[in-house]
Amino acid sequence: MQKIDLIALDLDGTALTPDNTVSDATREAVRRAREAGLRVVISTGRICGEARDFALQLGADDLMVTSGGASLSSVSREQCIMRMSMPWEPAVRAAAAVERIGVTAMIYVGEALLITPYDDMEFGRYKSNEGYLAVKQVVPSVAEYIADHRLSVDKIFARMNDPVMLGMIRSQVEQIPGVRVMSSASDNIEVVTPGADKGTALGMLCRELGTDLKHTAAIGDSENDLEMLRAVGLPIAMGNANDAVKAICARQTLTNAQDGVAAAIDRILAENAEISR
Repeated sequence: MQKIDLIALDLDGTALTPDNTVSDATREAVRRAREAGLRVVISTGRICGEARDFALQLGADDLMVTSGGASLSSVSREQCIMRMSMPWEPAVRAAAAVERIGVTAMIYVGEALLITPYDDMEFGRYKSNEGYLAVKQVVPSVAEYIADHRLSVDKIFARMNDPVMLGMIRSQVEQIPGVRVMSSASDNIEVVTPGADKGTALGMLCRELGTDLKHTAAIGDSENDLEMLRAVGLPIAMGNANDAVKAICARQTLTNAQDGVAAAIDRILAENAEISR
């Protein structure tokens, strides 16, 4: 058993409760871990501004994996410090596809979220956190805006509650060369460049912090966590994780409604203490 130096936490479905808040138990567990000398970092599909809000609430370290592994970001600098963007033409085609079909979508461009007026209305029903409000930029057509300004796109996030329609959209976007499609929940797809994933980005983050993946634990619940979980020395599945995640993990913790992250962190701290004896 290896001693763990760093813990990577997914946010949605993992470090956040089902109502997308940070519980006291999880916050206290992160504090105990950092007091014991471990790094605790966020590894999320969310953009830097939103991820930063939760990193501060959790008391996590400064560096974060953001945009599903398409960027590394800094809490203190409030910006991306590394980006792996999609090629321009595939990004425009993918953005046009989701916009044409009419799903709710956000396009990640550096520190900005591009959305249409329709998307603004739909996301506004449940997104009111400061990080989201500060970075959103409403434009008439995101695809046209990207095309006209030749913008580098880090990620496209599309949400729809109809699983059949979502599957059709995923199939269409997967046929576009130069993009990779994944998911962070059953009601969404995420589009990134083929070389971007949480595992690759977390490896870069580990090197920045002077450790390595074999001394890293990661906790996650969904498809966009798979590469990260495969890459680390200690992969941990949430109790609410999908079957594919549970199948590749060394252990399983409680659900995000039961403070599963706090339980997992405390077990790691106990095992580290045992190794040090």
